[in-house]
Amino acid sequence: MEKGYLLGIDIGNTKLAFGLVQENTHSFQEKRVVPTEPELGAEQAVEKIMANTRELLKAVPGKVKGIGIAFGGFVDTTRRIALASPNFPGFRNVPLVSLIEGLAPGIPVFMDNDANAAGVGEVVYGKGQGCSQVLYLTISTGIGGAALYDGVPLAGTQGLAGEFGHMIVLPNGPRCTCGGRGCLESVASGTSIGRIARERAQGRATMMTSLAGGIDKITAQTVSQAARQGDRLALEILDEVGFYLGIGLANLISAFDPDIVILGGGVMNSADLLLPRAVRFVEEHLTPRGVQVPPIEVSSIHNDIALWGAIALAGCFYIVD
Repeated sequence: MEKGYLLGIDIGNTKLAFGLVQENTHSFQEKRVVPTEPELGAEQAVEKIMANTRELLKAVPGKVKGIGIAFGGFVDTTRRIALASPNFPGFRNVPLVSLIEGLAPGIPVFMDNDANAAGVGEVVYGKGQGCSQVLYLTISTGIGGAALYDGVPLAGTQGLAGEFGHMIVLPNGPRCTCGGRGCLESVASGTSIGRIARERAQGRATMMTSLAGGIDKITAQTVSQAARQGDRLALEILDEVGFYLGIGLANLISAFDPDIVILGGGVMNSADLLLPRAVRFVEEHLTPRGVQVPPIEVSSIHNDIALWGAIALAGCFYIVD
């Protein structure tokens, strides 16, 4: 019997990614990425989602067996409505599952927030395979995560479990997108790394300014580039970020006692600069009381992990009640 296809849709704040995969394979039949452009409003983003989904369904007519959506924000407890995205203020209460179902009658459509979906993707396709208790963190524009038991992410009573980016690691620290202060996301996300660097580069001699073409253009990627070239300020910033990441990881390991911790997201392209400090903090604070620190590893598919998570949802690897 000819295999069917699974369609994954990753709705992020900077890009919309679509992946078509044949069942029981680990390579894309087709993958496409388009900019989200949140500054242009939610309507145009929804139109892009619908248009690309429609085209991919036509590419393999009648052969798509499931569709999964990874949404970069909050979803309702029924996992049908995209409630809000902290970094895309205009995207609110969008009935994404119903909209996609309208394009694909009879095809099951499943949605979860991108961090939960990514965690499922790790269990199905990545380093979480064979592990019963997995912690996944995505560190990118923001920070999210998932705690998975036997492949199923913990949802919580409001569907908000796994919001690891909003644990407090620096009381009264910088304001976070959630409205609080001192969240892990406010001091260790890619957005925050760029902000911290721009603030501290004022009046300082640093190659970050020249690499970026101006202080106001410094990003997390600039910080990593400068650090690799030995820039003192960049190295100081990443050491501090690693410290706060270590606090977050130590807290999560203490709370969940996982088999493995997997880190994904764009910031993990600089894992060699960040993780040694973070892991050192974890070991310093957990081993004295006899805790065996689990493996803390970077995802092998982190650049596409939310998309693979959406594909895992499309295959009905777990269903939220």
